[in-house]
Amino acid sequence: MNLTLQQLAHELQCEFRGDANTLIRSVASPSSAQSGDLCFALREKNLAEIIDSDCSAVIVPLGLAAEVNGKNLLISENPQYSFVQAMAALGCGVAKVADGIHPSAQIAAGTRLADSVSIGAGAIIEDGVEIGAGSVIGAGCIIERGASIGLHCHLHSRVTLAHSVQIGDRCILHSGVVIGADGFGLVMHEDRWYKIPQLGSVVIADDVEIGANTTVDRGALDNTVIEQGCKLDNQIQVAHNVRIGAHTAIAACVGIAGSTVIGRYCKISGGVGVVGHLTIADHVTITAMSLVTRDIREPGVYSSGTPLLANSKWRRISARYKALDKLALMVAKPGKSSPQG
Repeated sequence: MNLTLQQLAHELQCEFRGDANTLIRSVASPSSAQSGDLCFALREKNLAEIIDSDCSAVIVPLGLAAEVNGKNLLISENPQYSFVQAMAALGCGVAKVADGIHPSAQIAAGTRLADSVSIGAGAIIEDGVEIGAGSVIGAGCIIERGASIGLHCHLHSRVTLAHSVQIGDRCILHSGVVIGADGFGLVMHEDRWYKIPQLGSVVIADDVEIGANTTVDRGALDNTVIEQGCKLDNQIQVAHNVRIGAHTAIAACVGIAGSTVIGRYCKISGGVGVVGHLTIADHVTITAMSLVTRDIREPGVYSSGTPLLANSKWRRISARYKALDKLALMVAKPGKSSPQG
């Protein structure tokens, strides 16, 4: 879709400066922008590249508007968010999905499909499944018995929903996602492991997005729950009986052990590990590669781990770790000499 600068400003509810009739066709980065493209800038350091680019317009905060010469402008309090809105208004990145039900899809007689549901090639929909209006089920998806999917959801190819899983409205599940596999429940008896039946399910609320190859295990007795508006990246493990609070964002390769409760509006960076049976408060940020071993009861930013060093320096520091316990004992006993004697 092509829009004039004035039309786009109206769609975004932004002030515009420049030629109202300039035609905007798409969005681009400054390095690849051509005539008809829209860019955005958040900070002054981004401006030089944008000014030198061929873009036809740029979204900037009011404080930067005077610094951008020779470009049509859209003024926004949050340029990045307005840029996302512009993508939608221009129809950028909208996936083309085949309408209707592919003849190779296998759909059980007891399935309840609302209007305008699309189902791709090779999908398997078992008995008792309910799918809401406007939802899209990609090629090769497997929806097991009794699962439910809300309105306007999009399951990309090869998503698996195990039995009785509940998905809310407007959810996006990317390729390879598995929701409702058995949790890792085992009990040791007479030197052997025995499986604990996983009797709970998974409940995912509205507006949740889950990245490729992420797994969310079903609960042992109660349900695993992901609340409204959560965003999960690729290759995350959510174990049984975890609860993730509304609008929390979790980056790739995070592992969350069983029965952990994570608060609302948290940000968990890539590679974080969270041991089981913990509680994390609302508005907590955990930086990359941290290991969470205790409850976090107050909002804030938390970190652990050792930052990257040159190998020779890391080896020296690692060798000194061994002396820390001895040093601590010396410090704790008055009158003792220092390690240097």
